[in-house]
Amino acid sequence: MTFQYASAGDLASFLQRDVDTSTANLALQTASQLFSTRANTVWAPTTVTYQTQALGYRQLFLPFRPVSAVSAVRIVSAVAGTLVVTDYARIKNVLYRLIGFGVPGVFPPDMVEVDLTYGFPSATDDVRGAVLETAGAAYMNPDVSTAAESIDDYSVKTALGMGGMSLTPAAVVLADYYRGTIAA
Repeated sequence: MTFQYASAGDLASFLQRDVDTSTANLALQTASQLFSTRANTVWAPTTVTYQTQALGYRQLFLPFRPVSAVSAVRIVSAVAGTLVVTDYARIKNVLYRLIGFGVPGVFPPDMVEVDLTYGFPSATDDVRGAVLETAGAAYMNPDVSTAAESIDDYSVKTALGMGGMSLTPAAVVLADYYRGTIAA
């Protein structure tokens, strides 16, 4: 999935200059994905079906944040078929069921499928600002291997292995904040 938390027009305003739309969109998509990966969440409602082994535990931890809705839970068994489960409770990103999810010790193990929606409704101003800052830095200096330049007697120093685009220090701090505990 590709997310873009700001537009090319936003980047042009941020940089206070005209931008190439294609390059700006690429920088914004990359910066948005880097931010989402670091924050371990997305700023767009996303619906998925999560599958994992059902080993009989009473708690099922969902690896998505923040979970806003669970529409269906099914236990798929090689022996008993598919059972739609409704006797569960959800608190944040954990499902609880008194009799557990699946039968312990069954081979092959039962599977549990959860249809859910996660993510924030839209990008907030702070997230948009962090993405614009990161994309702006990449747009203005796309050659990350250049470590130093000079004009008189033209000299360029390059650094090997610097990698590609990376979040700005402020964006890293904000993404780490969102990565913490989130109540949904």
